[in-house]
Amino acid sequence: MQKYFQNDFTRYMLVDNIVQIIYKKGAVIDLQASKRIVRDRLMFQEERAYPILCDIRQLRKVDKAARDYLALEGSQLIKALAFVIEPPVTDVMTRFYLMTNHPDIPTASFREISKALAYLGKFLGLVFATAIF
Repeated sequence: MQKYFQNDFTRYMLVDNIVQIIYKKGAVIDLQASKRIVRDRLMFQEERAYPILCDIRQLRKVDKAARDYLALEGSQLIKALAFVIEPPVTDVMTRFYLMTNHPDIPTASFREISKALAYLGKFLGLVFATAIF
C-alpha cells in the first residue's frame, strides 16, 4: 500500500496503521469534491478498513450536500473517526456535523493531534481486510 497521496482538496498519509487526511488550506467542499475525496480515500486504503484522523483545521467550508454524502457514503471502511479542529470555525462545523448526521461509526473531535491519535489507537485491533474469498 502506498503511504502518501494527494488531490486538490486533501493529503492522505498512512502512519502507524492510521489513515491521516489533512484538508488543504482554504478548501471548499461541495458534493463533487466530497465524491472525489471519498473515491480517492477508498483507493488509497485498498479495500482495508482503518481508523481515520481527519485534520480539518484549514478547511474553509463544506456545503450540506457534501456533508450528507460524507456522512453516509463517506463512512465506508472507517473503523473510527477523529476530527482535529481549530476553534471556533471548525469546532462549530464539527459539532453541527455530529448533531445533524449522527455517524454510525465512533467519532470524536480534538484540538490536539496527539489526543486524536490516542483515541484512534483504541481501534487499531479492528483493522482488517474486507475482501471476501
